[in-house]
Amino acid sequence: MSHRKEESVTSSQSDPRRSRKTAVRVYLFVALIALAGFGLSVLALEIQSAVRAFVAGESDWSKSQKEVVYWLDRAADTGDPLWLEQARAALEVPLADLRARQAMERQPQDTDAALRQFIAAGNHPADAARMVWMFRYFQSAPHIRDAIANWRKADPYILRLQTIIGEMEAQLDSPDLADSRRQIKSLREEVSRIAQELRPLQDGFTDELGKGSRLLESWLQVIAATAFGALAVAISLLFRWATRRIAGSERQFRDTFEQAAMGMAQMRPDGRLVAANRALGELLGYSRDELAGRYLAEFLHPDQASDSLESLFLAGETPQTQEFKLRTRDDTPVWCRFSLSRVEDTWHGRPHMILGVQDITEARDLMHNLHYQARHDALTGTINRYEFEKHLAAAIHQAHTKGMRHALCFIDLDQFKVVNDTAGHLAGDEVLQEVTRLLRRELRQSDILARLGGDEFGVILLDCNETAAVEVAQKLREAIEGYVFSSDDRQLRMGASIGCVCIDETMRDPTDLLRAADTACYMAKDYGRNRVVLYSPDDHALQSRRSEMEALAQIRAALTSNRFTLYAQRIKSLAGGEKLHCEILVRMLDLNGNTIPPGRFLPAAERYHIAPDIDRWVVGATLKALAEHPQRLEQLGSCHINLSGQSIGREDFLAFLELALDHSPVDPGKLCFEITETAAISNLADARHFFERLRQRGCTFALDDFGSGLSSFEYLTSLPVDFVKIDGVFVRDLLDNEVHRSIVKSIGEIDSLMGRSTVAECVETDAIRDCVAELGIHWVQGYGIHRPCPLDDLLFGLDQVPEQSAIPRPDSI
Repeated sequence: MSHRKEESVTSSQSDPRRSRKTAVRVYLFVALIALAGFGLSVLALEIQSAVRAFVAGESDWSKSQKEVVYWLDRAADTGDPLWLEQARAALEVPLADLRARQAMERQPQDTDAALRQFIAAGNHPADAARMVWMFRYFQSAPHIRDAIANWRKADPYILRLQTIIGEMEAQLDSPDLADSRRQIKSLREEVSRIAQELRPLQDGFTDELGKGSRLLESWLQVIAATAFGALAVAISLLFRWATRRIAGSERQFRDTFEQAAMGMAQMRPDGRLVAANRALGELLGYSRDELAGRYLAEFLHPDQASDSLESLFLAGETPQTQEFKLRTRDDTPVWCRFSLSRVEDTWHGRPHMILGVQDITEARDLMHNLHYQARHDALTGTINRYEFEKHLAAAIHQAHTKGMRHALCFIDLDQFKVVNDTAGHLAGDEVLQEVTRLLRRELRQSDILARLGGDEFGVILLDCNETAAVEVAQKLREAIEGYVFSSDDRQLRMGASIGCVCIDETMRDPTDLLRAADTACYMAKDYGRNRVVLYSPDDHALQSRRSEMEALAQIRAALTSNRFTLYAQRIKSLAGGEKLHCEILVRMLDLNGNTIPPGRFLPAAERYHIAPDIDRWVVGATLKALAEHPQRLEQLGSCHINLSGQSIGREDFLAFLELALDHSPVDPGKLCFEITETAAISNLADARHFFERLRQRGCTFALDDFGSGLSSFEYLTSLPVDFVKIDGVFVRDLLDNEVHRSIVKSIGEIDSLMGRSTVAECVETDAIRDCVAELGIHWVQGYGIHRPCPLDDLLFGLDQVPEQSAIPRPDSI
């Protein structure tokens, strides 16, 4: 008994000392957690501010790139160098951002230079400092790293835009207006491609930046929620252990709670607020005393369902984060992010919750504006092409799943360039805005209007058959036709070419649908402009135009992937004993390697002015093929290469030819360039200049298809050509047409007097060959002489070619 009593006394004496030590430890633990929670809150706010700064900076970065494209497009339209200055000024933003990132990527990092460049890019100095801080410490964080990678991938395009400005400026100052226009058009197309390729990088930058910020924020929120949960548990344990001994620690927690920059509240599981800090009161417009005792659901905006809030209350001990729309005392809507942690109160035996409330209204508004700008045209307020295609896809889906019929109208304003040229681009913008209002006035509320680019608009007429669609399109055309724009005592009128296409179950893809409507619109312009054309799959003219546009895409793809091949056809001398002469023919290959004849792609190349690109490929490939067979060149008399009339007038093409000849081992005297009669006469001065420049290098020339155009024998005598090739239309029926026989004979006699050689084309039988020989023509070409074959096959077979072989019949080839 005495022993137990002594032990009890000793224990009771030691308890106060243990209590004091434990109190100090718990106090320190609570203080550390409180400071950590506060620090994490501040860090979270700093990171959010930095991310918000980056989002704003990215918005300026993307917007500036779009402005560069816009100003370059204006410069290309008007030829006014003022727009180039605007483009150069807009480009300074992404260039400054690029230099800032490069400064941060140096070893060691040049933070001062990066700060200056971010400020130069239009960022507020405080935001610029946060951007430098975030880049320095979080550049390797998940998603942030990917966002920077997207940013870095955009560098070549930004630098290329800078170069294009200089190149376009040089072209605007060029005295050669025709060449300048072509170069500016090419630069303009390149700018368009750069804009398309920049879009996914911009979207990727924004998306990855958002993901990274949310990930960092989630980490901090979990840590902060855990810290505050631990703080609450520690306080409740401390209260249970010795309430009076930890009063100071409780006051410290209260101070942290009250002084927190974000709104905070203690709350019961049923949503009743026990206490709130000053920040929460200021956010909602109430005093702390007015908030105490009220339920959180009372502050929910009527748009918000209370069920989601109740599900948040029922969450377990894992911290929960959700966004809610609240209303303040004056009914102002405020978007807030709730961070809720559930804590068991071991003192009173009742659970409670710690609620963190962060105002995210500004961030949501910013994201909403960015989302709106990504979907709408800034000038007219209509949706843009990207959003319009989404509506088209939905309309096609309805046609397939519900059998609904809609219609698409593609509207291209006629003579809009006259407005820009005479009244200026600001007036042009005003016209586009007024046209938008006119179109909206004629459309139903359910119809969808979009500006697709420049002076092009698109309209989706929902639940509308083709007859009604044409009627609506006519009303739209009449509304635009009736609009008169007045500027400086001048009145300008416009029209509209409109292509309509029915959206039914036969349509599969928005791109095909737009292409069909675009084709119909082009036909409306071909028919005289200011009219409506309804697309029909059975319309031969529409299908012909669409086939040309599809061929254009195939040609560009073939040029990019080198899917052309060379064929050759012999040109034979009836006198015998001559070396081999041949004409180079080009064929295009499809994706499966099948040969596409020239008649299916050369007309489209001529119409859309990319024939010079094909000519470049043919010249380069021919020189390369001849250079690879040097042992055969001695047996080759001449190799004829056809050139488009579009290539003759281009100084850059002539420079390309001269450079190619200078760097090729092939004797230029082996090359004979063929130009059609029509092309030569249409560009007579250019043709003469072209002949004279290349004749100095030893090349010869042939006038192709002579007799098919509007020329006279006077032109024949004035053009410095070596060969005249008589058009096949006069040769095919020589045996039955006396007039054609006389024409062929006359051409041969004139050429003979002038010392030129004459070639009869389209010689397909022995009888025609013999008739041509009787008329004094000594050179023949055609399927009766030789069927075209791959150039390599002809070159390898040079030593097997007889001096004069029998002509095969067409039915035996």
